[in-house]
Amino acid sequence: MKYLGIFGLAVILASCGGEAADENGTVNSDGISSVVDNTEPSDVVTGDDKFRDASNGEEEIGNTTVEYYEEKHSFGNVFYPSENLYTFKFKNTGTNPLIIESATASCGCTVPNKPEEPIMPGEEGELDVIFRPKEGQVGSPVTKRITVTANTVPAETYLEISAQVMEGM
Repeated sequence: MKYLGIFGLAVILASCGGEAADENGTVNSDGISSVVDNTEPSDVVTGDDKFRDASNGEEEIGNTTVEYYEEKHSFGNVFYPSENLYTFKFKNTGTNPLIIESATASCGCTVPNKPEEPIMPGEEGELDVIFRPKEGQVGSPVTKRITVTANTVPAETYLEISAQVMEGM
């Protein structure tokens, strides 16, 4: 019964043809609603400003670009057990500070170590990767992927290391 009353009220309001507007829009004489934009220009969030917090006016870091000098590295032959370090070097080629949020590897035998401080525009940075082969990898070629998440477009960049794991002496 309650739903029937609500339905009836909705039918009556729809058939009235009256002009009503909600708090965000207006209705013209044809009954077509249009949205009124009440935002201030400083509240609009677009493009590179997508990291701006319009609610409190604080400026946050926008997107930037990064160029890795190498995205792949081959260690060649490595022994089990061993610790193999490679440093991926990169440059912030954008106009905002580069912030690397995370660097994760596809396997526990690979440990990326990202910079903790922002890399300013035009500056270079380094991301160290340590590869510690496991016993089960002996005699096999190994390729591991490192996913770097940063304030770039796209947000993820993929680096790769590879090696041929040999039996230790």
